[in-house]
Amino acid sequence: MVNILVPTDLSELSKIAAQYAIKIANKMDGNITLLHVINIIQPTRATMRLRLKSLEQELVDVAQEDMEVMVKDISKTLKATQPVKVRIAKGSSFNDTVKKEAKKLRTGLIIMGTRGASGLKKYVMGSNTASVIEISHVPVLAVPELGSFKNFRNVVYASDLQHLEKELKTLIPYLEKFDSTVHLIHVAQSLKTVSAVEKKIDAVVQKSGYKNIIVRVMVNKNIDEAIDHYVVATKADLLTMFTHERSFYEKLFDRSITRKMAFHSNVPLLAFRQR
Repeated sequence: MVNILVPTDLSELSKIAAQYAIKIANKMDGNITLLHVINIIQPTRATMRLRLKSLEQELVDVAQEDMEVMVKDISKTLKATQPVKVRIAKGSSFNDTVKKEAKKLRTGLIIMGTRGASGLKKYVMGSNTASVIEISHVPVLAVPELGSFKNFRNVVYASDLQHLEKELKTLIPYLEKFDSTVHLIHVAQSLKTVSAVEKKIDAVVQKSGYKNIIVRVMVNKNIDEAIDHYVVATKADLLTMFTHERSFYEKLFDRSITRKMAFHSNVPLLAFRQR
């Protein structure tokens, strides 16, 4: 059984993520908690603190009512095998609050909605989902606004091969219950390295013991473009990737491939943070 956390701002996009979560939870016999975060500030004046405390309680009460309405609305067309719980949390930072609540609830999977973007917008825009992907030690499933869960029959796993064996050990338990075929792909920079890379991957795959793995090594200098083309060609149900720690300058001048794909992909992205 897995505990699934669905942060929601009560929008239609987060409603889609909640519906997606219910379908996955029904398949995995999981529990779902919808989380709404109320951002708070800490004023220095005592009189202001009292006024804000009263306002915060009003926001909590309204959010509680709205979330209960949301659950009832979803349940009219989609039944969950386990009761869907709702939770309100207050914090000065959305990301930190989600991370804290995930730890408190022993969450095994976070599911959030995301809207696609292209061109310059993809590289500069902010997103709660993309931000949570970067800081969460819990896997995050980013669901596109047109996402509809059927099954994870074809899963594309894009790897830079830095921690391949460790990543497969992490990934396989999530996919075994869906009997998924995993398309393990790596985007190389040169044809000269393809043969050696394939041998390296095959050895790790054989050691993993998971039978339904297809290995593909492609040559393309545009990594996200290569991944996107393969996802479309295989009609993948899910794309999965692992994030890595990056330096300050990398964060300043370039977003990670995983974060780019959270906007770029038309299929759900399951992101793990590499520790």
